[in-house]
Amino acid sequence: MIETLASPPHVAAYRFTGQLTGEDYDACIADLETRLARFPRIAVLSDLSDMQGVSLEAVGKDLRYAASKLGEFGRFARAAIVTDKRWLVAATEFAGHLLPNTEVRTFAQDGRALALAWAAELDPHAPAA
Repeated sequence: MIETLASPPHVAAYRFTGQLTGEDYDACIADLETRLARFPRIAVLSDLSDMQGVSLEAVGKDLRYAASKLGEFGRFARAAIVTDKRWLVAATEFAGHLLPNTEVRTFAQDGRALALAWAAELDPHAPAA
């Protein structure tokens, strides 16, 4: 399940719980695209603390969406991941190296307010790197 969290308009903030489905992923992408239509750059906060897994359909949709955004990754200027799961912290750190124009940080489960504050510091109108 996906819950859209209260955030500034240039910050796409979500809390994922249980199994992420294709339908959940569609809702997330629709929200991201709305924000990208308003701002040259956005930040994304994903609270994955209570996520249990991802459906194969959602994985496929994620790969297709990522491929459709090749050349635009700089528009996703900041990514804050909230989790206490070590494997997700490691995966986030690895992904950060693959996205040189995106600042990526992880935050502990009790640090969601800090993660949101960090993501919100982004100037959404600054030129993409």
